[in-house]
Amino acid sequence: MAQSTSEPRYVAEEAKRAMWAELRARRKRDAEEGREPEEHAFLRSPVGQARAAYDRGDRVFQCSIDVMKQDAVILFMDGSDTLQKTTDPVAVLNAVCREGWELITGSFVFVERGQDRRDKSGTTMGYYLFRRTEDAGT
Repeated sequence: MAQSTSEPRYVAEEAKRAMWAELRARRKRDAEEGREPEEHAFLRSPVGQARAAYDRGDRVFQCSIDVMKQDAVILFMDGSDTLQKTTDPVAVLNAVCREGWELITGSFVFVERGQDRRDKSGTTMGYYLFRRTEDAGT
């Protein structure tokens, strides 16, 4: 039994070493190309923050996602209009759930950046609250 226990551990250690070697190589390539390392971008994302919160043992996690930008446009002799750009947060929410979180609730708030006559410019933010699930396999 002891031999079978140490053999998977050895394989896991080898995999870990290979992962770190790949990470170092990726960091070196990123530095040479002047790019931000991928892991830093990931850690700033809602999914990266969710993973860090789970690893810390947090019981709840909250994130916000910009779901729609709205800009007022003034048209000469024709009044005004509004340009909207929407973002579907479902992919991000599913990725957070795969990190070991269960979505409890979500709400939306319009954050105004400016107003021109009747039209408002701003962003609709989605705020999401998650509860830790103990049976998640990350």
